Amino acid sequence: MKTTSMYPAWISFAVALAAACSDVPSADDLNKNMPPGSGGTAGTGAGAAGTGSSGGTAAGTTSVGGASGSGGTTGGSGNAAGTSGTNATGGSAGTLAGTSGAGGSSAGTSGSAGVGGDTAAAGGVGGGAGDTASGGMAGTAGDSATGGMAGTGGTGETGPYAPRTGPFKMLVYSRTEGFEHASIPAGQQMLRSIAEDYGFEVTVTTENNEFTLDGLSQYEIVFFMNSTGDVFDAPEEAAFEEWMTTRNGAFAGSHSATDTEREWSFYKEVTGQYYDLHDNVDPGTIQWESDALNFVAVAGLPSPWQRNEEWYRFNSYQQWSTKEGFKILSKVTTNGGGTRPVSYIREYGNFRAFYSSLGHEAAAFQDANVEKHFAAGIMWAVRREAMVQQ
Repeated sequence: MKTTSMYPAWISFAVALAAACSDVPSADDLNKNMPPGSGGTAGTGAGAAGTGSSGGTAAGTTSVGGASGSGGTTGGSGNAAGTSGTNATGGSAGTLAGTSGAGGSSAGTSGSAGVGGDTAAAGGVGGGAGDTASGGMAGTAGDSATGGMAGTGGTGETGPYAPRTGPFKMLVYSRTEGFEHASIPAGQQMLRSIAEDYGFEVTVTTENNEFTLDGLSQYEIVFFMNSTGDVFDAPEEAAFEEWMTTRNGAFAGSHSATDTEREWSFYKEVTGQYYDLHDNVDPGTIQWESDALNFVAVAGLPSPWQRNEEWYRFNSYQQWSTKEGFKILSKVTTNGGGTRPVSYIREYGNFRAFYSSLGHEAAAFQDANVEKHFAAGIMWAVRREAMVQQ
């Protein structure tokens, strides 16, 4: 049986169309019900020696008409950030990428620092700086990406013992008011050779003209090459102490540097003590302290080290060597006077000091291993140990 509508045809069509449109959700409803894009996964663990692994993945893209994709999560140590989510038809923009991974940690002492993480695209935060360790070099800057901020380089160590670079000047002081060693010219020549190898300037003197604050400020280090006796007056002592403690000066000394300035209390803070007695020139075996084997002025030298020397006795070393910053590098045991230090350092009060009792005879300063020992000690004292040629 055929049924005939009681309304005109155009009215029936309008009613049907309205009913169909009432079932279409609004854009807001659609956005509420659609799930957001998933975030990128985190980067893997820290890279070895400061290099990180790959960064987080990109944020999820939005679905048609959907809400924003979330940013990638933070990368692991040294990782790059995830990139931002992309727009899709009808949807709002994806959020910014996750933040970049922190810079890689530095390598060990004297090692290079880690490389900073890459920056994120589209406004992500730059890679963190590589952290530095003692003696380490600053981290390199992270690579920038489109829309991203460049990673910052590592800041490096700061303070009086911060690493230094570039040329410097050393004052070699050989004044004697007591015994004068015939080895002094050979020692001075050894220091000139070291200066030529490392590219710094040397001024050799037996005069005190430079021992004012202005005079000493030209130099980064004073080397007491077999000086002896009471060589300074009170103003000269005051100038040297101020330079060492407020201008971050450095001291190095050989042999009879500890036969100098017996009554000067600050000098004992630098050198430990005035020597007590010495043996005749005898053979001896230098034994490096176990915790000094990797020190820059020890590495690569014979261990143990057989040498002939006029071995100095330091009968009070067990007291002064426990002061802050003193470190004994080596000792010798002889038939004449037991065990005593040979080489040691101090880092204290804004200064660094290196001393070795080697150098009574000219032959000592003509030995390649002795030259290597003093060269590394000098470069450590002026905060350039990273430049030492092993």
